[in-house]
Amino acid sequence: MEIKIDRNIYSDSCISKVVYLLSEKFSIARTFVNNYEILTIIHKTDDDFDVNDFWDKMNDFKLREIINIETKDIKTILYAKAFGEFDNLDENDFD
Repeated sequence: MEIKIDRNIYSDSCISKVVYLLSEKFSIARTFVNNYEILTIIHKTDDDFDVNDFWDKMNDFKLREIINIETKDIKTILYAKAFGEFDNLDENDFD
């Protein structure tokens, strides 16, 4: 079975995390062609490959990635305030 993934939508990190999650039950070969990642799935066990579950995992990691990017500055401020001697920091200090 092959799955074609648009790298303009899903990052390498997102794809790698899903491939790792599935690696216990499936061997997955990755090929990069014209900004698409082609995953070739080979069964290691008798378990069926659930395409819907695969895309659910892809979308979950994509959303986590978006949240991580959007909250990076506030996390930096919180870490700086918690562990530094910076009392007057706000989000404008990181632009």
